Amino acid sequence: MREFILRARKGPSSPNFELDDLSRHGHLEIVAHCVVNTLFHAQRIRPQTTLHIVLDGPADPPKTVRFSSEGLGSLGGFDERAIATVLRQALAAGIGLPMEKEIETLPGVFVAKRSFEGLVRQKCSSGPVYYLQPKGEDIRTLTFTVPATFVFTDHLHMPKKTDRFMSRLGAQPLSVGPKALFASQCIVLVQNELDRQGLD
Repeated sequence: MREFILRARKGPSSPNFELDDLSRHGHLEIVAHCVVNTLFHAQRIRPQTTLHIVLDGPADPPKTVRFSSEGLGSLGGFDERAIATVLRQALAAGIGLPMEKEIETLPGVFVAKRSFEGLVRQKCSSGPVYYLQPKGEDIRTLTFTVPATFVFTDHLHMPKKTDRFMSRLGAQPLSVGPKALFASQCIVLVQNELDRQGLD
């Protein structure tokens, strides 16, 4: 199992956002690109792959939308608007959820009232967790095993306290190259390395 945790620090945690102007709502177009590059390759669904999107923006944080390739149905397309529509539907269904309660909103799509910190703690207790950072270990020098979880952010840097939190939990800093890249590009490079190592 490959798992990815994307922290969208300004991503809306309620369904009150406009589909025609995603950049104004925490740059949800970045989140949409990450969904596609995590779950699909050449229009095929990747097996045994999960993406957790932690939305810390207004108006009801934290919310986590989870996409699981196992049982995943149609998302209505691969474009930004289609993916944002699925996110909005999940957030609408998640209004009023108690902490840690999770419900399925579409086949393979779930929403929960769950924090970034709680999710990362859970993953650190069940397998290796890698934290994408510019000064981390070069991905090409590591041998991976699965299950494994990869944690990254969108267009905003993680707070310094998050760096310390991840270090305390034992998450391994990981770099995918010498240049700063878009979050979705980082996902592609991680997926490619796992593919090259023959991991499912």
